[in-house]
Amino acid sequence: MLDKAITEFLDNKKQDYLKKNVKSGASEEDQYKFSQQAEEKYALENWLIDASTRAKQLSLTSHPAKFVHPNAKASSIIVKAKKANDGLLRSGNIDVELDVFGNAAALDVEKFLRVELQDNKTVIQHLEENSDDIKKQFETRNTNYEEIRSGFMQIKHSDLEQTSEQLKQVYIPVKDDYHLLSILNASGIIYKLKQRVNNLRFSEENKILREELKKAKPAEINGKIIELYDLTSVGYGGTKPQNISTLNNQNGGVSYLLSSMPPILEKRQTQPPKNNFFDDCLWIGLFKRDFKQFHEVLSWRKNNKEIRDMRDGVVLNSITKLKRLVENIREINAGWSDSETYDGLALWQKIWLDNQYAEIRDDKEQSQDYSNKAQSYFANWFIGHYKHTTKDYKLLGDDDIEQIKKILKEEQELLQ
Repeated sequence: MLDKAITEFLDNKKQDYLKKNVKSGASEEDQYKFSQQAEEKYALENWLIDASTRAKQLSLTSHPAKFVHPNAKASSIIVKAKKANDGLLRSGNIDVELDVFGNAAALDVEKFLRVELQDNKTVIQHLEENSDDIKKQFETRNTNYEEIRSGFMQIKHSDLEQTSEQLKQVYIPVKDDYHLLSILNASGIIYKLKQRVNNLRFSEENKILREELKKAKPAEINGKIIELYDLTSVGYGGTKPQNISTLNNQNGGVSYLLSSMPPILEKRQTQPPKNNFFDDCLWIGLFKRDFKQFHEVLSWRKNNKEIRDMRDGVVLNSITKLKRLVENIREINAGWSDSETYDGLALWQKIWLDNQYAEIRDDKEQSQDYSNKAQSYFANWFIGHYKHTTKDYKLLGDDDIEQIKKILKEEQELLQ
């Protein structure tokens, strides 16, 4: 009996064929004709013969040469490195699937070989193991299993016979001779990185926390939003990512590079402001990324919900940083603002920052004055320093300024 997953694959191929060929308003005769063609083309026996014949147009590989240069034509390489606790990010230490390159028109063969059967093994795994189960399904009245298997297995070969002049090469001197190495990228590792980055940034916990922070009165939050900054997107293949490899095509031709810049170290000791919190404590470098992201959003010149949410998210992130600074100052022994050193600090900022005034802050009526001032000051500080750090600040419109003030008002509790 044919495995359900294979049946579904062939049925989907039939449907795709009909969608492509049966035009709107086609006659019943044409519909019947194409339906018969689909049934014949994707009958198991016919599909196995056709697909196993075309499999030689593809090659399984761990390091596709086209990731270095789209026109590079090199032999298929499958690296089989042993796993070792050596602390290296390399082939063998990361569990990734093999990639496929070759004729883009034959990629449906690769999809078939990766179909997962009811026992959780793929078609190609069964073929590699030469299992009785796959033999029973592929051995039909008009097909020879060994020929079908041999054809499909042509997709998996490894040799080191052919390199390409378009690959980057490194010469390693060895006595009076040299080794010539062609540098290749492990596409499986490239896209495993992208998968892990996306899992971090768009996790369910991150979504819940972001939605909660947008509320006027967010609930007490356990956990923190995880974000990776300074990601660089790298594109392979331009408008035809399928010509590079299967993995590249599945990811739209885009992968990530992580920042390799050294971290920005901050002083651990918190110093309370002597004259003005916004001048003395808000280090502009801490918000530089926020200004950059804010400007990128404005540069897109779009006005839809997704863009507005991204803009609001940048402002919320800045408010969260401000909140952390305020909390650090409040951890200093209560009464610190009574010292003559802080005579120049406005009373409302002393109430806002010194924990000896915690009772006033907890009283809604008494806290309204300093809370409104904190909102106004931070709005002006954010807008002013954004303009100062950005040459093309004319993108900032009146509606953006009003939205910043609106967010601060809605997130009033974060400033209390």
